[in-house]
Amino acid sequence: MKKIFTLCVVALVAAMTVSAKDYKHSVGMVGGLGVGAQYKTMITDHFTILAELGYFTCPDGGEGWGYMGAPIVNGVFAYQTSPLAEGNGIKLSVYAGGQTKLGYVLDGWDGLGLFGVGAAAGIEANMINAPIAFSFDFRPGYAMSFGKNYYGPGTMTLHQFDYSVNVGVRYTF
Repeated sequence: MKKIFTLCVVALVAAMTVSAKDYKHSVGMVGGLGVGAQYKTMITDHFTILAELGYFTCPDGGEGWGYMGAPIVNGVFAYQTSPLAEGNGIKLSVYAGGQTKLGYVLDGWDGLGLFGVGAAAGIEANMINAPIAFSFDFRPGYAMSFGKNYYGPGTMTLHQFDYSVNVGVRYTF
């Protein structure tokens, strides 16, 4: 039993000290105007796909409505640069691309579908001596909610420019 415990500790320490400079996949959490789970994969040296599933909100953007969604699926396709800066055990890179979102809105209208598109731009800090990556991004976009109109006949569609500011932390492998 003691040998198994020692082997597990050694494996855990080895995993935590692996260089994370060239990761292929990462999983973690995102927070900001909502909270959710993130999965990111590098499909080439510079192109990435980021998928999120969570509960996200958008404040009223001046059009008279905001939304809360549960769940909303976000997909971001982005170009990520090679590290722009490296020092103190951190590699910094930037990324930019487009996003789509699909979900179900809970905004007092008794449930509406949600579809949106937008841009995404951010910065990623990748720890060199630990398998951890941090990200910060801004995502402006346009969303449309649609569903049954409970105040009259037919369907209802609401349009809004929306945005989100997100902070993510992911385990890289």
